[in-house]
Amino acid sequence: MTDVDALLPLVRSAVDARLEHVLGELRARWHDPSGAADDLFDAAATAVSGGKRMRAVLGAVGLALLTQDGAASGDRGRGGCRSGNRDESRPEPPRREDVLTGSTAAYLGAALELYQASALVHDDVIDAADTRRGLPSAHRRFAARHLENGWRGAAENYGVSAAILLGDLLMSAAASEMGAAAAACGPCAGRAGRDAFDAMTTEVAVGQFLDVHHEVLPLPAPTAQPVQAGAAMHRAALAVVRHKSARYSVMYPLLVGALLAGVDPHSELFRVLEVFGEEIGIAFQLRDDVLGVFGDPSLTGKPAGDDLREGKRTVLLALTWQRCSDADRALLTRVLSRGHAAADEDIAAATEVIRDCGALTAHEEEIASHTAAGLGALAASPATLNDVARQSLTALAEVLTSRRS
Repeated sequence: MTDVDALLPLVRSAVDARLEHVLGELRARWHDPSGAADDLFDAAATAVSGGKRMRAVLGAVGLALLTQDGAASGDRGRGGCRSGNRDESRPEPPRREDVLTGSTAAYLGAALELYQASALVHDDVIDAADTRRGLPSAHRRFAARHLENGWRGAAENYGVSAAILLGDLLMSAAASEMGAAAAACGPCAGRAGRDAFDAMTTEVAVGQFLDVHHEVLPLPAPTAQPVQAGAAMHRAALAVVRHKSARYSVMYPLLVGALLAGVDPHSELFRVLEVFGEEIGIAFQLRDDVLGVFGDPSLTGKPAGDDLREGKRTVLLALTWQRCSDADRALLTRVLSRGHAAADEDIAAATEVIRDCGALTAHEEEIASHTAAGLGALAASPATLNDVARQSLTALAEVLTSRRS
């Protein structure tokens, strides 16, 4: 058993308990005679249920880097954590396990998971997705509720409107929990962690816009310099990967936790975490793009080929565009232009094109390259982390880049 095997259930349990408390408090504040608000709070509970809590785990690992059995003490900045994470009356740092299971880790984990839920609710609205984690997406559930009760107006419009507001509610709760985590730390560390969290949410909004924008651009003509066109598609797709998903999925949770712990943002440790987090985050999202086409629906909770139906301009698509025939590019254009109306046989044919032209193999090589770059950053700076912290990050990288769901 690795350190991470023992860590995951501890962090998940603490964060799940905190999320239940937060949503319970939200519900208790409202006394709606009609009971309508209960639908919103029920949907919030569903939105944060399930999931692997990997962002919460990464935040906790970052928070524990300056413990007795974490990183080098020379990487500590001013304003480390207190209230269970750093007792400023004692010169020695706290024990790692105390930090990982402490209240600040629970606040931070809840903030990250609430934000993740908010982003997913909004993402499903943007993509007109039918399912999330094997269940109807939030806007579909709200629309079904409208139809069941025979309410006025269009059920679809109600569903979208309610889901947008649900995402806003979750985002508000995330900001509140991030405030609690920051307040539990020294003023410098708290402010630095809060600023990084805010930078994360801003970056995801811009990355999401880039994704939306690229999906409405026309695809190149199937016969128009496919190698050069594919390279341009690759650059655009990688920018979306970096800003919409990679950095907020891995890098920012680590950095926010580390900053709250008092890690110096100008230290070698911080630089290592940035490189590791971004590279592993890119590999994580590239793996997600494979699952979006080839994933097992019983594990992913989404239909196979869903990224093709949603017209996603992924790195996998760019690599395919460079390698397949003119006829295959015409097929891809037809599938992506039809979206959810694409025939199942066309989706299956496009999936075979991706596999047979060598794009899937090339994509796996890119995942391996980014994973190696992230792990290489850890290996290149042996003095910044001790064996326990390095082993935890290495094990998490394996979990994130080799997942099947």
